[in-house]
Amino acid sequence: MESKDHGIDNTLSPGHRRVKLTVVAVGRGMDPAIAHLTKDYLGRLQRMLPIELVEVADERRLPGQSGRKAEGMAREAKRITSKLPDGAMVVPLDSQGTALSSLALSQRLGKLMEQGVREIAFIIGGPDGLDPPLLLNRPWTFSLGPMTYPHMLVRVLLLEQLYRGMSILKGLPYHR
Repeated sequence: MESKDHGIDNTLSPGHRRVKLTVVAVGRGMDPAIAHLTKDYLGRLQRMLPIELVEVADERRLPGQSGRKAEGMAREAKRITSKLPDGAMVVPLDSQGTALSSLALSQRLGKLMEQGVREIAFIIGGPDGLDPPLLLNRPWTFSLGPMTYPHMLVRVLLLEQLYRGMSILKGLPYHR
């Protein structure tokens, strides 16, 4: 079952329907090395399926304004919510979420495609994480593990794992 659409190779196992991925991330202005890796994995994924990275501004706080953390996260949450595609399954990234192996992630993505999920929106918070209401009532909250990562690097880690997961589904040799 092979078809090409705007340079997208949809070759997947029977039963897997095409899904669109959106990554909504807090923060702009990446380090050039991180920007390069982000662009690389986005390009790789775009050859497999439609994917979009949407950036929203983070809340800048001056030193001594730590008490305003919740207010800033709430404003970031409004920006995130305004960029979420209608009808998308929203998957927040949070250290308290479910950590999966690369193989388990590919299986999860495959199962969602088999179930007919048309769009998945992953959301990445800023340096303070995501506003707690964004984590409520989600069928899946994803964790990259218990470690804390720079929020800009989380984009690269997520995109690489999505690429790895899709490569597994397509039977490509990337995952060895």
